[in-house]
Amino acid sequence: MESGTLYEILAAQTAQLDQLSELLNRETSELSHIQVDAMLETNAEKEDLVREISRLSLALQQEISAAAVRAGLPSDAPLGAVTRYLAQSGHNELREKQKAMEESANRVKRAANLNLEIAERFASMTSDSLDLITRLVNQSNTYGASGGFQARPTGAVMINKEV
Repeated sequence: MESGTLYEILAAQTAQLDQLSELLNRETSELSHIQVDAMLETNAEKEDLVREISRLSLALQQEISAAAVRAGLPSDAPLGAVTRYLAQSGHNELREKQKAMEESANRVKRAANLNLEIAERFASMTSDSLDLITRLVNQSNTYGASGGFQARPTGAVMINKEV
């Protein structure tokens, strides 16, 4: 009834989620200190890890389906249903692994939400600052030939090259 492969994949998925959580926590620090080069490196690592997690998720879904069929459940039964069925049979190891994976996923979700909020606030602050600078440049005073200051727009436009 139990599948060692399912347990191994759940453990591997949990380890990957823990690794992603660590990367997100590192990214939080980098965002807080505006370390752009470090953020680029961390982002590349995150992208690689997310690809690995996605690949493993497919294998996990296949193993959950196989375990569900072995348990007499429909092949599209979720992990929770398989876990409950096996727990009734006295097999609680799957429940423990599922709980560990859910805790890791929740840590990832919290860190990702925090990083998103930090990034959105930073982008908003940067945009506001660029708007202010653009207004100041466009409304600057120039020294006229008559010896006085003449207010006239200069026509300068600032463009954020990352946009």
